[in-house]
Amino acid sequence: MTDTTYNGWRNHATWAIGLHLMDHVVETIAEDIEAWAANDDDNAAQLFRDLVDEQIELADLPNFGLLMDLLDTSDVDWLSLGRHALDAAGLPVLAFA
Repeated sequence: MTDTTYNGWRNHATWAIGLHLMDHVVETIAEDIEAWAANDDDNAAQLFRDLVDEQIELADLPNFGLLMDLLDTSDVDWLSLGRHALDAAGLPVLAFA
């Protein structure tokens, strides 16, 4: 079986988004930590999705072609990014299945 992980993350796309956006998401969570719970991984994951969508929109790229194919985010493990951000912000870690 081939190992398809990348630097400890599920794949390169997940790692790259975490590399570039993790600090911002952790800071956003930490600024209003009382509003978050350890099981808010879906909401934290949505922060990453929104930031990526915003960056793509700001780049003003056409909705087709090579660049959009390279920006395919369908393989991103959004939940693991969200869980990592919650943990890094100081929320207690829950056991995830």
